[in-house]
Amino acid sequence: MTIPRVLLVCHASSTMGLGHLARLLALAQAIRKTGTVHPEFLIIGDAIKNDELSSFSFSCHSPADELEQSVKIAVTARLPRVVVFDLYSKLLSPALEELFAWLQSRKIRSVGVDSLVNYCQFLDFVWVPSFNFDSSKIPSCTNKLKYGWDSFLIQKRLPGRPWKSGPRILVLTGGADVTHLGNTLPQQLDMLLTPESEIHWVRGPYAVPPIVPDNQRLLWHIHDAPPQLDELIVQSNYVLTVFGVSFFEVLQYGIPAVVFSPYGAKDQPELEALKEERVAVVCHDPDSAVQGLIELMTDTDLATAYSQRALEKLSTNGAQKLAKLVCSLAGV
Repeated sequence: MTIPRVLLVCHASSTMGLGHLARLLALAQAIRKTGTVHPEFLIIGDAIKNDELSSFSFSCHSPADELEQSVKIAVTARLPRVVVFDLYSKLLSPALEELFAWLQSRKIRSVGVDSLVNYCQFLDFVWVPSFNFDSSKIPSCTNKLKYGWDSFLIQKRLPGRPWKSGPRILVLTGGADVTHLGNTLPQQLDMLLTPESEIHWVRGPYAVPPIVPDNQRLLWHIHDAPPQLDELIVQSNYVLTVFGVSFFEVLQYGIPAVVFSPYGAKDQPELEALKEERVAVVCHDPDSAVQGLIELMTDTDLATAYSQRALEKLSTNGAQKLAKLVCSLAGV
């Protein structure tokens, strides 16, 4: 008996980052564990070296190609029962409606992640990996919409460890560091943190190396594009991170974190809502984030409270829940 296929389509590049791919990799691993559906990838973007992705069948198409045509070619060749889309919001086109109709005409089910919420009438389901979503904006689609703290598409590869205070700080600026935090943030950290602080800076696969001061006060470790962050996260005492998928990877392990967005007003609504959840120190720029980190490292009671609330909020694996839905749509 042939195992049904699901095609996972996402954007990934130095300008778009790796968040879309990371989410679908979490989903693909959860689907694979069911043993009932075979996940395959179509990447729209740069050619990428990723050990985890290499364990799946995948193909890469240039962003210059029409996404719709790329999907049709892949669907015709692979004959999936379900297609899951996680696309970069700035590259959506009106032709998507025609693509979804084309899939429907072939009785291929479709799921949209995050940015496709406004196309919900053309999709079988819309999955929004967010704790903060106003479903009243699309009242006609509430019966095929999922969001909440149990909707995040992240992997937890290691068991959690009890949190304790200490000098080890993990810094995450994203897969591409598109706002070039590596040019200035290291100097700020090296100058302002206590001398015993130990910095572990992750350089993403599309990011340039950070500019670390020549005469360093602190102990620095640069981790070049590690395949996963889990071990670095659980070994850390605190995390300073930009808002994105990696932030929620940190929360699931209960590591006290300071989070900010360097992307202008794009994440402002999410950050304001996040403050109310009290799972992390929420800041709005690198300067205030460094000060927030300094304050967090001196307040063990506050850090403990953040750790416990984060663990509570992310106690359910969203990738497993979406995998179950995809398998159901595939008829297994």
